[in-house]
Amino acid sequence: MSFIFKERCEKAVNILKSRGFKGLLLFPGVNLYYLTGFMIGLSERPTAAIIPFQDEPVLIVPELEKELRGCKTWIKEVEVWREWEDPFKLIAENLSRRGLEREKIGICEKAPWGWVRRIEKLLPNIKFEDSTDTIYSLRMIKENFEVEKIKNACRIVDEALKVGFQSLSEGMSELELSFIIEEEIRRLGGRPAFHIILFGERAALPHGSPGKRKLKRGDVVLVDAGAIIDGYYSDITRTIVYGKPSEKQRRIWNLVYKANRAAFEAIKPGLLCEEADRIARNIIVEGGYGEYFIHRLGHGIGLEGHENPYLVKGNKLKLKAGMTFTIEPGIYISGKLGVRIEDTVLCTPNGCESLTKMERKINP
Repeated sequence: MSFIFKERCEKAVNILKSRGFKGLLLFPGVNLYYLTGFMIGLSERPTAAIIPFQDEPVLIVPELEKELRGCKTWIKEVEVWREWEDPFKLIAENLSRRGLEREKIGICEKAPWGWVRRIEKLLPNIKFEDSTDTIYSLRMIKENFEVEKIKNACRIVDEALKVGFQSLSEGMSELELSFIIEEEIRRLGGRPAFHIILFGERAALPHGSPGKRKLKRGDVVLVDAGAIIDGYYSDITRTIVYGKPSEKQRRIWNLVYKANRAAFEAIKPGLLCEEADRIARNIIVEGGYGEYFIHRLGHGIGLEGHENPYLVKGNKLKLKAGMTFTIEPGIYISGKLGVRIEDTVLCTPNGCESLTKMERKINP
């Protein structure tokens, strides 16, 4: 498996070389994992990968991480710092040893600012420049095995939502439904990623947290959840009405559903991200609820729950086969109701494939 990470890194290096970069400095997070195979989150203990383009790379880790958490990486050299030592001095020494102390080095936008400043103080002539676009351009196009992991995560969250909706009963709380869905995700072999579970007027909170609000007949039930499989995310939202929908609930639900389906049918390689957003948004605007659609149409998904590409006005990036992202139009009327219908999808050479399969119905 480590060869996959090396091939990815070689692709990034070739692009960055052509832009005058001499090396790459990676800090904890998904970009470090994507290019090296070593997964570790950001903490107070600095970890870094130095990848010079004309020398051997090195991982710099705290002593308690010297086994690399069991991860398999193609980088052979590992240097360890102890708790009483200065890790930034070790990073600077390794950059200098590889002749990079005066060169243009790529870092990503999520690099900890304080860490970068510490290194710059030790190496005042080093030139750090943003290489985010290069790495993200690779990450946006999913390899087949990545798509399979996302599909598996989608299958799990589909099943968990079905179980959750089947368990609905008058008087249950948002938190109780949240617990049922989380436990089902775990039972099916996934890890819960997040959950937004809201009843009634609280469904108008796009990112509200589940609370003690109890379910009543006629309530809107909005469930937004995701599962993680081997680091890859899924994301789905289904909105239903518990009981008989009112005329207004049905009208708004149908409008959001129509916007979701219109974007799905239009998506194909070459379509601009902003055009996908416009197609869905125009339907809601023409239906008289444009002011209540207050977010972008969708976001990329993979090793992060939200990543490139973003389907939003002003983004003229063209969609490509292999991109995975969400389609999630919504209408939110504060204090009254909210409806969102979201799917994780894959852009294919022939159009759009929905990776979340759960039916879209106003009543479960």
